[in-house]
Amino acid sequence: MNNQKRRNSTYTPKFISEMNITSLADVAINLMIIFLIAGISVALSRAGIPVSVPRSSAAVPQRTEGVTVTIDKQGKIYIEDKLINLAQFNSELNSVLAKKTTGQIYLIADEAVNYGLVITVLSKIREVGIGNVSLVASPQAIKKRTGK
Repeated sequence: MNNQKRRNSTYTPKFISEMNITSLADVAINLMIIFLIAGISVALSRAGIPVSVPRSSAAVPQRTEGVTVTIDKQGKIYIEDKLINLAQFNSELNSVLAKKTTGQIYLIADEAVNYGLVITVLSKIREVGIGNVSLVASPQAIKKRTGK
């Protein structure tokens, strides 16, 4: 029995010299799937307020970040998807601009909105001190001229 103990005590296990990366690959794929789902859900949640904007042949896509001010068909005013009234417009716009790194404002107004309300909102934006306001429109299909 003493011999058996000696044999077992001198036994050294062989070390595995290979790295098993199967679990690492599984974790990477799971993280990729989670980030894809999160990205899609964020993109879908930023759909915004449903507004029928007017069409223009001069509409140019903008790629810069900015604060969106939206006026819907009923005349409700939103700053970044938050419903506000004209009395709190300036303070709310200032607080949103303090969190952003840009001074660009995108004004999105439904085509059925009273023009006077659009001018009122524009003047409120100017009162805050913002001079860079873009009016959002959908691009209009350009009709080709025929030579006839």
